Amino acid sequence: MRSIVKETTDYGSRLKALKEEQLRLERKQAELLEKRRVEIGQLAERLGLLEADDDALAGVLLELKDASSKTGDERLARWRAAGASFRRGHKDRKAAASRPRAGVAEPDSDAARR
Repeated sequence: MRSIVKETTDYGSRLKALKEEQLRLERKQAELLEKRRVEIGQLAERLGLLEADDDALAGVLLELKDASSKTGDERLARWRAAGASFRRGHKDRKAAASRPRAGVAEPDSDAARR
């Protein structure tokens, strides 16, 4: 009889631990989805698409969805190459902007007041 009670307790403990893990994973999934939404919004902003109309954006995204569902769709390969090129160029521009330019004098803050 004691072994049955112990087994029930063990199952109860394991079930509780599994439910806690499920809740943790659901929270993590929600965090990752929110992070991805922010990333997509930032990408749209960098591309200057925040003011594009919703129908055009939906059409483009439907094309992406269609191409993603097909194995070997050449559109996807072209889009990936173009996107990688854009992101590399964007990172290069960000890095160059953060480095001081050699041989270029900083503007004199007093000169603006004269």
